[in-house]
Amino acid sequence: MNLILFNESFEQIRVDADDTRAKHIRKVLRAELGSLVFLGFVNGPRARAKVVGMAEDGSVQLEVVGTEPAPKALPVTLLIGLPRPHTAKRILFEAASMGVDRIHFFEAERGEPSYAQSSLWSTDEWKERLHLGVEQSFGTHMPDVAMYPDLQTALSQLYEIPARVALDNYEAAGSINAVLGQLEGSALPGPRTSAADDTEVVPPSGTPCALAFGPERGWSPNERDALRQNGWKLAHLGAHVLRAETAVVAAIAAVAALKGDWQEQTATEL
Repeated sequence: MNLILFNESFEQIRVDADDTRAKHIRKVLRAELGSLVFLGFVNGPRARAKVVGMAEDGSVQLEVVGTEPAPKALPVTLLIGLPRPHTAKRILFEAASMGVDRIHFFEAERGEPSYAQSSLWSTDEWKERLHLGVEQSFGTHMPDVAMYPDLQTALSQLYEIPARVALDNYEAAGSINAVLGQLEGSALPGPRTSAADDTEVVPPSGTPCALAFGPERGWSPNERDALRQNGWKLAHLGAHVLRAETAVVAAIAAVAALKGDWQEQTATEL
């Protein structure tokens, strides 16, 4: 973990010996009394803490000595046809590590119904994947996760997002950058150029968008119709067919670059 994450903020805390965070501080960071470690509070700031106590039972006492704002969430909501559990684990981790705002899953017409019954979803395992992804990213934003029984129900929750793009290899109107740029550039103020012939229209940073991904067997004709009827545009990521988790990462990266949300950031001294 690059950042030791806590659910609640504190000034001082005792981390029990059987807590993975205490083990990480002792065995991975090899911290000693007086050592400084990076930590963060879920959906709050990052912090620097001093090790002020190391008991013989293995517990660790921490005291916060400084804080700074954590990176903002990327204003992207993902809508994903529920994949097999192993793939879902990867998506949860990678999407959280890239800082997306929300991750919504739905049971697709061509999906496998048994996936929703996996232990990934019936236990807190999915939360653990998010937690690990956030720690990896040195951020603190924990994406909201929702599950819907079908696509139409999921679509009804996303009307407020101005730019909505569904990834599709077969009936796409253009590349994701061209389609998203035209959607946001036509609806929102900000710098833009000609939208003809796939010329990118650069939307303002911070403008929300939604990206939809079909299940591993692809969108059904009914789902494509539902997407179009609800104002979604179909776009592609190129000529190659990608695995679900790869497509998610590639699309997030393309959107972040297009929207200017990957500007260089300078960390504050803690």
